[in-house]
Amino acid sequence: MDSESNITRRRALVAGGATVVFGGGVAYLASRSESSSEAYTPSTYQSLGGTTGYGVELADRPVVGERDAPVDMYYWTDYLCPFCKEFETQTLPKIGRNYIESGEVRLVFLSYPNIGQYSMPSAHWDRCVWRLNAESEPSTYWHWHGEAFEAQSGGGHDWADEETFASITERTAGITVPAVEECRQENSDAIQSGIEVDVSLARNSGVQGTPGFVLYNRDADAAGKIVGAHPYENFVDALDRVLEA
Repeated sequence: MDSESNITRRRALVAGGATVVFGGGVAYLASRSESSSEAYTPSTYQSLGGTTGYGVELADRPVVGERDAPVDMYYWTDYLCPFCKEFETQTLPKIGRNYIESGEVRLVFLSYPNIGQYSMPSAHWDRCVWRLNAESEPSTYWHWHGEAFEAQSGGGHDWADEETFASITERTAGITVPAVEECRQENSDAIQSGIEVDVSLARNSGVQGTPGFVLYNRDADAAGKIVGAHPYENFVDALDRVLEA
C-alpha cells in the first residue's frame, strides 16, 4: 500500500480513520529466534505536562526519549496483555536502540486496561510508581515496569493481584509499597480520570485493544496506526514513513 493509504492528518485518524493501519490489522508474533538478545534501558526520561497536537495528555504519563524528537509513539498497554509482553521483550529493545536513542522518536506510555479483572488496579500501580519517581529517579519506573511484565504468567490472569504487585514493588529499588499505597489512596480519582482519557483517545483513534500504537509526526501533523505485536520490520516501515511525512 502506498504512503497516502498509511499516513493521514491527525484529525482524520481521530475522526475514525480505522483503515489507516501499517502492516495490516492482524497481530503477528515474532519468533523467539528474532527476539533481541540485549534488554533496552532508556537513557533519557521526561516528566512533561501539557497536551500534544494529537490530543495526548502528557502529565503523569511516562515518556522515554528526547523532548524534541520529531515523532511521538503513543503506546497503549496493559500489564495483563501477553501481546504487550511480546512487544516489550522482542521489539521495543530494537526500537529503543535504533529510534529512541537516536533522538528520532519519543515514546509515551498510555494505559488501556482491557484484559482482566486486575488490569485497572495494575494501571493505578503504574501511575503511582511513575508519579513517585518521575522527578527524582525515573529509571526506577523502568525497572518496575520490566519486573511487572516479567511476572506475567504463561496463561490466564490469576497471577495478577495485590500480592503480586506488592512483591514487584518490594524488590524494585527506589520505591516502597507504603508509598505506592498512599499514592493510590490519595490520587485514586485523578488517576482513574487520566486512564479514562487514555482509553477514550485510543478508541477514537480506532485502537480497540492492546498493544496499540499511534505514530505522530508533530511538525507535519501526520499520523499512522499499528495494532498488535508486529515484528520490528513492520515498525521500521511505519516509523520511517511517518518520519518522512
